[in-house]
Amino acid sequence: MKLRRPSYPVLLLVGIGLMLTVPACNPFAPALDEVPTDQNALLGNPVTVRGFFDRFRASYQLRDSTLYGQLLSPKFKFTYRDFAANVDRTWTRDVDANTTYRLFRAARSTNLQWTQYLPSSDTLSSDTLASVERSFLLTIEQRDEQRFSGSGTARIVLVRKNRNDPWRMRSWYDRSEF
Repeated sequence: MKLRRPSYPVLLLVGIGLMLTVPACNPFAPALDEVPTDQNALLGNPVTVRGFFDRFRASYQLRDSTLYGQLLSPKFKFTYRDFAANVDRTWTRDVDANTTYRLFRAARSTNLQWTQYLPSSDTLSSDTLASVERSFLLTIEQRDEQRFSGSGTARIVLVRKNRNDPWRMRSWYDRSEF
């Protein structure tokens, strides 16, 4: 008895039939999580001062300039002391966002630790204004394996329109040792 080879159209129909009846499955892809992740629980809820600092830290840990940019008020100002010239230098939100973006791109890792509230800080002035002074440790490892570490304090003013809105940073006066 001689077996006949199936014709090409028959093989094509059988292949299409199998594709339609077998569910699509990628064994290398993880399953979708049915429960949506609460971004505030994961990254910090910026409606609270503590949550704002948790999210700030997360933006550095993840090197996410978009997340960092969401923490800045449109009128944000960053100020630092230029010890060589003995003057304070200030830049705007756009310059800070661009500088932070370039830092995150150049770094292999960044580690920001908020270490403490300083005793003289006025944590909450009102529902819409908070002035906070925090100590921090920052370590940056670049892609060429150079490592920079420093510590300092930041005097940060937070603002929001009403008590249910997230805090945004209006100003940061940096007194670090970098």
